Amino acid sequence: MYDPPQPSWGAPPPGHQHSTAIAVTARYSWLTFMLGLFKPYLAINGPPVPARWGRTVVPVPPGQHHVHMHVPYLLPSRIGTADTVVPVHPGQVAEVEYRAPAIALLDGAIGPAPQKYRGLPAAIALVVVPLVLLLCVCGGIGVAALLDNAEADTPVARPTAVAPVPARPRPTEVVPSDKPTLRSAPDRKLVGPAYAAGDDTYTMAFNGWPFAFRTPGTWGCVAGRVSLPEAQARVCIDEGNPGSGQRVQIMLRPCPAPCGSAERERLTGEWFDPGAKSRAYDESTWYVETPKDAKGRYTLDMSHFFTTSGGAWQVGVGAFAPPAQKAVVQKIFNDVLSQTP
Repeated sequence: MYDPPQPSWGAPPPGHQHSTAIAVTARYSWLTFMLGLFKPYLAINGPPVPARWGRTVVPVPPGQHHVHMHVPYLLPSRIGTADTVVPVHPGQVAEVEYRAPAIALLDGAIGPAPQKYRGLPAAIALVVVPLVLLLCVCGGIGVAALLDNAEADTPVARPTAVAPVPARPRPTEVVPSDKPTLRSAPDRKLVGPAYAAGDDTYTMAFNGWPFAFRTPGTWGCVAGRVSLPEAQARVCIDEGNPGSGQRVQIMLRPCPAPCGSAERERLTGEWFDPGAKSRAYDESTWYVETPKDAKGRYTLDMSHFFTTSGGAWQVGVGAFAPPAQKAVVQKIFNDVLSQTP
């Protein structure tokens, strides 16, 4: 497993002024005023940071920082997931704006201000069109004024708002997305257990990835980086207990044609630690399992190859956890393996 040094944030050394920071301004649309009842979730480089609607300033050291946000909700349990990488220079307060989506099933928007509320036109249509039709039936009084006011865009709640954020799109609504979904497939077990019916899980579905997979329900993933050609990466931790000592890193990259034994051997060697002695699970999967490493952690690494209509891929998964908690990360590995046959 490629295991780069982890960036960190926190209290600066004694005498240092809080002049280098990331300032995140979180907003929601007046149409989704119910979100004001929930605190937004903010994580920088993995660990969560106390946040609120409005502006939150977090002292950080200079460098590149991964910023993740979502809103804990009812159904679904989280909405508006958004990630970005923020470069921060010495003495700079980097301003970032996050806007929760207007429709619960969409991602949030994050980056330099101003951002847009994703799904706002469709949300307005869901609220306004039925009212317009009702007014038309009643004589059409006030239709023009209603349409003019529907385009208003302010981040604070309005007492006159008439509907909460829709729990899901209507059947006639098309929500563009290139996110994958879980496929129906038999369980495959690299090592340890697989998810069972009734397990609390959350489906990780990254834009542009050809598969989805499950983690425990309290886990979240942020963008990561690995120094491998054409690789995309995510780092996943238990957001409900960031100090649990568990981490999973997952990497995806194309396997060059013809993706035969020579290409697979080369890419697998690049993923595993130098000198690692891997074992074959099948003709497309190799893994390295260590019951306890020099730091007392259970570690597991996997290099797996699969094909889709878009070509051949390598997925690399690496994890560490306290030995007593190894089943938690083993289930994630087995789910990735099952979803990428």
